[in-house]
Amino acid sequence: MSTVVKEKGRTATHRPAARQRHFRHDDLIAVDLFSGFGGLTEGIKRAGFTTIMAANHNSYKVEVHEANHPEAEHWIADLINPEAADYHSARDLPAADLLVAGVSCVNHSLANTAKAYEQGGTLFELEDPDYEARVTKSERDRATANCVLHYAERHHPRLILVECTTQLTSWGPALPGRPKVGDGSTYRWWVKQFELLGYRPPKVLYLNSQFFGVPQSRDRGYWVFVDRSLPMPDLEHRPVSRCGGCDKDVEAVWTWKTGIPATGTVMYGKQYEYRCPSCRRPVVPPMTPSLAALDLTNLGTRIGDKPIKTFKDGFVGPLARSSMARAERCRQRFADFPAILMPAKGVHGSERLLRQPMATQTSQQETAILSTGPVVQSLWAQGAAGGMAPPPMALAVDNFQGAARGAGEPLPTQVGSETLAVLSSGVIPYRKNTLPTVHSEAMPTFTSEQIPAVLTAAGWYKQNGTTSGHGTAPHSLSDPLGTLTAHDTTALLMAQWKASLAELPLDDCFYRMMAAHEIGRGCGFDVDFNDYRGTFNVWGSARNQVDGFGNAVSPQVGTWIGSRLRAVIHTPQDCLTTAA
Repeated sequence: MSTVVKEKGRTATHRPAARQRHFRHDDLIAVDLFSGFGGLTEGIKRAGFTTIMAANHNSYKVEVHEANHPEAEHWIADLINPEAADYHSARDLPAADLLVAGVSCVNHSLANTAKAYEQGGTLFELEDPDYEARVTKSERDRATANCVLHYAERHHPRLILVECTTQLTSWGPALPGRPKVGDGSTYRWWVKQFELLGYRPPKVLYLNSQFFGVPQSRDRGYWVFVDRSLPMPDLEHRPVSRCGGCDKDVEAVWTWKTGIPATGTVMYGKQYEYRCPSCRRPVVPPMTPSLAALDLTNLGTRIGDKPIKTFKDGFVGPLARSSMARAERCRQRFADFPAILMPAKGVHGSERLLRQPMATQTSQQETAILSTGPVVQSLWAQGAAGGMAPPPMALAVDNFQGAARGAGEPLPTQVGSETLAVLSSGVIPYRKNTLPTVHSEAMPTFTSEQIPAVLTAAGWYKQNGTTSGHGTAPHSLSDPLGTLTAHDTTALLMAQWKASLAELPLDDCFYRMMAAHEIGRGCGFDVDFNDYRGTFNVWGSARNQVDGFGNAVSPQVGTWIGSRLRAVIHTPQDCLTTAA
């Protein structure tokens, strides 16, 4: 039998609340395990819960959490390993109405699970003296979910919310011949323990943050456990969406396409979708574009001006071979949009147009912005020769109210009744009786069915309209645009633009990594944004900030779930649903 050596170093540290709490008699209190940057804490705060205690092993993340939630007490401690010098048991945290926990997902992905089960061990053996000597770090991280059980055994909160990657359902010894896929037996055991403690079978939610006002496609699983004395909350996600078949807005229905695969990976568009409740056609709920998170006053460095490097494979250039190849493919899509988000490593992942949500953010800085700039400026300079002064290269946005926002300001959330407009350089015409506007003027909006585009001094025409009046006939930029309906889109006479793009060398494109504050906004946090002062306080290196944001729960999803959990506590008991 191996001897477990107690770790040396720091000890568990308790930090009292920096601000005195003032409770009302009906306040609902919460405890947050593995709180990180506080995405769940912020989410349930907006829903009406007061977090009195948060715990995390990372001192930097605790300090950031404390700065944003001074009313909570904090523990900087290891909640998992009883032999650690800084161990503090989850059982010893205070009782609460709601327990929330973003259980560790650093080593839970398919890419890191092979070693976790190579010895056939289970994840949640409560009494196992050989635990530390036998399991890998990956398996130990998975035991974060066990801390939720420890807390529930001692305090029995009425409500529990657990967030994790969707692969949680596959936890267990590896399937024969599939070393990266577990059989799910440990997961089923874990769920069963909550039922033995008096909770209803969990409601498992598979949700993507892009449908909650977050400019990021982020698929996650949420497990809701409710004490049997309470009714089950209404946790059906029904986003208002446009059904083309019915020609009306509907409350979309979350619908399986394939069911849960053996890997446990559940993703929007692959394993599930949303459908119209009437005609059952697939519908797409409103999403927030990545443009909402980006500061395009900074286009980065011209690729041709970047220093030349020699890479391990012998390739010589400003970027790695795979990145240059990916950048070239992205350049060919500039006719769709003059800037594109691309994976910096160039091999994995997919590029995104700025009208799409950004790809899932991890704990690392992985996304770059590739944009044109000089071509747009050149084309707009030609427009200036015709008597129109060229504004500086910028992207401007607008909300439904018509107030212009500069490229250095954050975008509002795009919802069903709001639309966004993009100005890349120069002049863009808009709705009825409006003349072209430059980037410094207030701009109307375009609908979710319209495609943002770059305008040159050529002209415009409306698609899907009639051939009379303001129909498909071309117009000069001095003509009013006319009324835009839900079916109308505005196209550009871009022959000159596309011809210029065809000749644009990659060296003349601009390239930079996404900045930490852009990643923070892309993860749903209200961070500082140029002259805009956000409500979320954060500091430190870009690497630490990106790690904190990338591992955080989207606050907006926490708010949506938390508001429904709060409502169920106040539901009359005669509405109690039948226990499963």
